[in-house]
Amino acid sequence: MRTNSIRICFLFYCSTMGLLEWGCQSGTTLSKDIDAEALFVYEVLPLIESKCQSCHGEKPAAMEGAFDMRTREGLLKGGESGQAALIPGRPKESPLYLAASRIDPDFAMPPKEGDALSAADLQILHDWIAGGAPWPDEQRQAALLAEADPSKLSRIRVPTVGGLSERWTNRRYKMDDLWAFLPLQPQEIPVEFAGQTNNPVDAFINKKLAEKDLKAAAPADKRTLLRRATFDLTGLPPTEAEIQAFLTDDSPDAFDQVIERLLASPHYGEQWGRHWLDIVRYADSGGFSNDYIRPNAWRYRDYVIRAFNEDKPYNQFVLEQLAGDEIDPDNPEMLIATGFLRMGPWEHTGMSVAAETRQFYLDDVTNIVGETFLSLPLNCAKCHDHKYDPIATKDYYQIQAVFATTQFADRPAPFLAEEKVKLSDPEKQRIADWIDRTKAEQEQMKEKEENAAKDWYRAHKRPYLPKNIRRKLPEDQHPPRYYGLSYQDLGYQKVLNKRLQTLGRTKDRFDTLAYAVYNGPNRIVGGQGGAKMPKEVGEEAAPTYILGGGSVYAPLERVEPGVLSALGKLRTALDGNGKATMDSTLPNTMNGRRLAFARWLTQEDHPMTTRSLVNRIWQYHFGAGLAGNPNNFGATGKKPTHPELLDWLAIHFVEKGWSIKDLHRLIMRSEAYQRASDHPQLDRLQRLDPANQCLAVFNPRRLEAEELRDAMLFASGELNLEVGGFPIRPEINQEVALQPRQIMGSVAQAYQPSRTPAERNRRTIYAERYRTLADPILEVFNQPGTDFSCEERTQSTVATQAFAQFNSRQTRARALAMAQRLAALHKTQEEQIHQAILQVWNRKARPGEIREAQAYLTKMTEYHQKNAPVTIEYPTEVTRQMMEEMTGEPFEYIEELDIYKDYIPDLMDKDVVPGVRAMADLAVVLFNANEFLYVY
Repeated sequence: MRTNSIRICFLFYCSTMGLLEWGCQSGTTLSKDIDAEALFVYEVLPLIESKCQSCHGEKPAAMEGAFDMRTREGLLKGGESGQAALIPGRPKESPLYLAASRIDPDFAMPPKEGDALSAADLQILHDWIAGGAPWPDEQRQAALLAEADPSKLSRIRVPTVGGLSERWTNRRYKMDDLWAFLPLQPQEIPVEFAGQTNNPVDAFINKKLAEKDLKAAAPADKRTLLRRATFDLTGLPPTEAEIQAFLTDDSPDAFDQVIERLLASPHYGEQWGRHWLDIVRYADSGGFSNDYIRPNAWRYRDYVIRAFNEDKPYNQFVLEQLAGDEIDPDNPEMLIATGFLRMGPWEHTGMSVAAETRQFYLDDVTNIVGETFLSLPLNCAKCHDHKYDPIATKDYYQIQAVFATTQFADRPAPFLAEEKVKLSDPEKQRIADWIDRTKAEQEQMKEKEENAAKDWYRAHKRPYLPKNIRRKLPEDQHPPRYYGLSYQDLGYQKVLNKRLQTLGRTKDRFDTLAYAVYNGPNRIVGGQGGAKMPKEVGEEAAPTYILGGGSVYAPLERVEPGVLSALGKLRTALDGNGKATMDSTLPNTMNGRRLAFARWLTQEDHPMTTRSLVNRIWQYHFGAGLAGNPNNFGATGKKPTHPELLDWLAIHFVEKGWSIKDLHRLIMRSEAYQRASDHPQLDRLQRLDPANQCLAVFNPRRLEAEELRDAMLFASGELNLEVGGFPIRPEINQEVALQPRQIMGSVAQAYQPSRTPAERNRRTIYAERYRTLADPILEVFNQPGTDFSCEERTQSTVATQAFAQFNSRQTRARALAMAQRLAALHKTQEEQIHQAILQVWNRKARPGEIREAQAYLTKMTEYHQKNAPVTIEYPTEVTRQMMEEMTGEPFEYIEELDIYKDYIPDLMDKDVVPGVRAMADLAVVLFNANEFLYVY
């Protein structure tokens, strides 16, 4: 009681001193245009429901401070102190308003800083209390809502989905937070701002610049623009010939021709397919304790690359990934496409509970579908109605029911003509040889055990019985299990068993199988072998229930396949005549659920699917999406900086046949894309638009990890540009490659690179990706992990990046190859320097740079003449030390490194003369310059 009194007095004192005025400076047009009764219905009640009633209303038995905020009477009564929280007509004396103003941090309400009312919300609360704090009954509330134009309200109630989610009906949401759920709005192009290119993109961008009174940067120079576009569309630098052709082409459509050439390149699909694989979490292994290889996952990777190269309409791309097997089960391409549904980490072992494993998959696929296609994480609604977005728990499980019949299968699918499988024979033979050697060692172990058993039978004067017979007899009638084997033998036996499992799975890579799905009753298969589709598929689908707390052991209400109910219901609420409703009818049959759901996703006027894809394309061109969180269009994500442009692009995208390449053309032909990355009024720009949201300049970006490796290989002349095919293994740091990689009950085989440079030096997108073994140099340059969807790559700047780029074996190998090639093709040192700078920085060398480089080369040549090069030896075996699982005893074994027995290494320092080593030193310097590492 005393504490509450002190609080009230303190707040009254603050109000008399004028300390609360800051909270009333920012009003809303709505609060000044309508009376207090309507203000309560449209604004105040949603505020109280969302900010206050979870502690002061939803659970009367556990009401905080005995303070009931469900009625006006409760506010007038107050809580335990007995003092009214509301004084009608006097907001600055009302404890409710004073607490919401947060003058006294100890008594601020809501207590969490993140839930604090905004200045606009405080103004609304102020105006309502000043207007007498009316609280009309439910009938009057309904009448006021019926009279209002929902499109002009700042908050709206989302109609119920019924069932267990009944509480969801009490929630209202700020219209600003629902921007992605609302229908696409046709936009008038502000043509007066269209710029020289008369591009609609510029019209919207330049209008925002004008509102900020900002001037745009000048156009980028042609060399910079060409390098920007070439890396953006292909992930590779331009060639010398391409640079020269563009610099000498003065035709008005010169850059348009560049765009068309790049879009037609087979390397376009590799670059933009990689972006998509980031989102869907592509990997060639399953992760977790065993990290089993996914031998046929590469076919999905190549499917994605083909889809981008062919400019497959995005709506068809979505349909195929979600339901290709339902569209055409006899088409290998359709089966391969459904690999999307199995891209997440997953395993099932003898220690797993089948129901939990199955539920893990269903939760994973439900959420990734939301993030990928809707830009909306759904997992927050797994245990309860979403706190911030209009996603009921029932919605979550209705979408999950779409995938309730989806089961794993490695389905027969003949190799396509486009799939490159010619490199399979040497690797296939290598795996077969490993399997034979492993089986031979297992036989030796069995023979040792059987010889010991025979000795036991002789010692006990009993006739020898084979193992399969004696196992069925009482224990005193045969030798103990593993008789004659030491704990070292037992440990190594597990190594051999695990090795045979992993090799057997890897061997499946060469079979004509698609990493796919089928429809059927629940069926769990282990991760060590392929999941074959059963000949007879049952007809009864597994039911889906809302799970209490998300637990598979707490089934509640049964649900049928469905969609996000808020989309259709909001559309109906905003368009009372019902003409704009979305088709959301899904079948409850064994087959057809996913196809119906995919068709709902790809309706031409679907606001989230279209906004999501357009935003992603924009993000990869400009470094940031128009909406800043490409995987989260919900209330906790960043709002669009140019909402009108986003909607215009989404509508245009569909009108142009869902063509992603057409979207590239539109964006890249804009002045906004072609601007320089520096600005004549940088101080003013940083003051008025520090995040460059208005795009007055182009945002520079560092090369991504894969681009960095590919560009070095390109500059050195080593890059193998063959498209598609089986995964390859580049060289990685040996201390990482040979470190023991723990898997369940044993250690995985060492990572060994592909045998020849032609295999190793293919583009990085074709490198085999293990979930539990990242390539260190790619990881340090922010290649994302594969367990979670990557909406946007981070761009950290840390010392280890410079160390790796200067000192890594990979960088040195590229530099040596480049230096050797320069020496072979150019006679003079000056010519070699010119060519090195042209190949790495994509521009001609300047006189001062030539002089500095010559002085550096003289110094480093002298150094190398005096110092012998380091010799690198590749091991042919590695000694493993482990603890035997059952006994805890240590044991050792030798693992063969077969690749290195006839390995063709990259060029080494010992292979070249001192002058070439010195030129390699210069190449390393060039590779570390910002002109190489960044796109401007």
